[in-house]
Formats: sequence, structure tokens, C-alpha cells
Amino acid sequence: MAIKAVLTGDLIHSQTVDNTLAYIAGLETVLRTLERRYGADVETYRGDGFQLVLKQPEHVFHCALALRAALIAASPSGERWDARLAIGIGSAQSTQGYGEAFVLSGQGLDGMKKSTLAVFSNDERFLERTELVTEFVGAIIEQWTQVEAQTYGVHLITESHQAETAQRLGKSRVTVNRALQRAQARLLDRYLERTRLWIGELAHG
Repeated sequence: MAIKAVLTGDLIHSQTVDNTLAYIAGLETVLRTLERRYGADVETYRGDGFQLVLKQPEHVFHCALALRAALIAASPSGERWDARLAIGIGSAQSTQGYGEAFVLSGQGLDGMKKSTLAVFSNDERFLERTELVTEFVGAIIEQWTQVEAQTYGVHLITESHQAETAQRLGKSRVTVNRALQRAQARLLDRYLERTRLWIGELAHG
């Protein structure tokens, strides 16, 4: 079936940081980058809320990790910028803004309590595969330092080439390798590989 992937999120602790406007401006910069990189349709609302609609649904998990990595990496000294994200995967056969994926993602975010990354779908098999492991991934991201987030974010862009990652960051390969190990890059890369495959199976199932 034709499917759509929607990513709905909001900033964490946006009202308690020293400069909320800088936080929101940082988010907008990240969203513009993701809009270009993933060909996403982006909307913002209530200042600290946002939604991305992916033209290629299989990229939604990759986009989610890239978004959080970029926000954490951009955090000013003494603060942590981050976002809660709800991934909705559903049928594309619907009116723009009111389809299954939009509802799943939007209502999913509203219902999230302690989780910072969650996936929502009406396909039980897909949810069985992705729901728990996605929560684990969210827990890993919550432990990232700014350096780990920055390193993993560049690693995503360079598609696992450590030499290019090190060159972009102006750091040695040893330093980059250690940061990626702390960031659990190997496990996260496997997660992205598997979720991309499962979305492909869902779309062609």
C-alpha cells in the first residue's frame, strides 16, 4: 500500500531555558536543513511545535535521529536543546493534514509522557517490530553529550565514513571513533537499516 510518514515534535523545556527565542531559532535552522536534505514538507506551530512530512517514508527514522542530533549539538553552554518526536506511519490515501499518519503522529505526541521518541502505526506487525526498540533508541539519545550528538550527526551525513567525519569535524579518527562508540553508533546504524527495510516491506506488503 502507499504509505506516508509524519514526524511531529516539540521542544523539551522550551519555556525554562535562558533564551527561548534562540532555542526556537535554532530549531528553525535545523528544520530548514532537514527540509533540504530529506525533501520534507515542514510546518511549525505554537512556536516550539513542528511537523515534517517525508516524501520518502523510509527516511523518517533517519530524519528523526538527525533532528535530535543537530539540536543537541547546537545547545549553548550550560543548556541542553532537544525535542520529543512522534513518528506516525499510515496510509497515504487521505486528505492532506487529516490522514492516518497525521492523526497517529499528532495524537501520539499528545499521549507521550516520559518517552522522547516513539512510533505509532495501525499495522500491528510493524509496531511489534519498531515500538520497543524505538523507545530504547530514545533512551540512548537522552544520554548523548553535545560532542557525541555532533559526531553522530555528521556520521549520518557522511554515511558512516569515519575519515570524512573526522575531516568535517577537524578531529582525529581516533577521537571520532571513541565518540561514536559512546554514542552507540553501531547499534543506531543497525536500527536505521532495519527500520528502513521494514517500512519498505510495509509499503510493498
